Amino acid sequence: MTVPGRVSLAVLDALAAGLGLGYLARDYRDTLLSHGPVLSIATVLGIAAIVVGYRSYRVLRSANSRLEAIIADELSRRKPSPRPRR
Repeated sequence: MTVPGRVSLAVLDALAAGLGLGYLARDYRDTLLSHGPVLSIATVLGIAAIVVGYRSYRVLRSANSRLEAIIADELSRRKPSPRPRR
């Protein structure tokens, strides 16, 4: 179920970001043209770092949940001690 208010707000945010980037690109046109390859490589490396970070977070979260399941299973099998604790 979609909420119409959220969709229009997302479109408005995208429009504002696009206008801001267009303004910066117009002001710094010479810099962008002279350093285009460096900016492209930096963008690709930045996106790659974000993807690797996200994947590693998911792998660690999955491993943590499996480890917790193993520990819970082992603790549930343990027999209670015959002597009461003080």
